[in-house]
Amino acid sequence: MTGPRRTPSGTEAPSSLRRLRRIGTEERFLGPLEAAVMDRLWKRGAATVREIVDDIGRSRSLAYTTVMTIMSRLHEKGLLQRDRTGKTYVYRPAVSREEHRERLSRELVRGLVDEFGDVALAHFAAELDGVDGPHRAALRRIAKESGDAPR
Repeated sequence: MTGPRRTPSGTEAPSSLRRLRRIGTEERFLGPLEAAVMDRLWKRGAATVREIVDDIGRSRSLAYTTVMTIMSRLHEKGLLQRDRTGKTYVYRPAVSREEHRERLSRELVRGLVDEFGDVALAHFAAELDGVDGPHRAALRRIAKESGDAPR
């Protein structure tokens, strides 16, 4: 394990900021079961609650109603779309995994800048100092493309 993260001025970064790096990518903004459901749906394209229960059930025991509630909540959050087929809903992702990560990244950065202002920007700049030139150029292109996207 590495030592504490330091700010550009040499002071230790607050533990709440350090904790953000240790949390799994998808689980930062989705609970563990939500992340598992979304992962399965991104891989499958579409599925019923029963199919997801059976899929996840290979590695852990879950009640049908628990998965149904999670999928309904993901639908309410706008992450899943659903179509009724008879008495059953068929769910599919409303956005791709990449679109989801981009949205979450944008929201996280905006939230950090809103909350911590120049301190957050200084940390972003310090992180960029460790990135090689070609990678930095690619990041600028991505940021430019993302900047053109509606907010």
